[in-house]
Amino acid sequence: MQLHNQSLPLMYVGQGVRTRLVGISGSQRTAHRLAELGFVPGVELSVVADSGSALMIAVGDTRLALGYPLAQALLVAVLEKGAS
Repeated sequence: MQLHNQSLPLMYVGQGVRTRLVGISGSQRTAHRLAELGFVPGVELSVVADSGSALMIAVGDTRLALGYPLAQALLVAVLEKGAS
């Protein structure tokens, strides 16, 4: 998948930063699995917590934990920094 201008992997944005998903890198299987979990381009999400090996991610009212390899596949654009 092509990288979008101003996008970066979700695992690098930091806790409390609001983002919009712009793409998914990796295999088609990875993209399909993430889409099943609600990670589709255009959805807003943010990192709630970082355990050092996984991220707790807020997607709407849902909280999901993703390991770093999957979190790195989520390419996001920063909307605004939270008050963390």
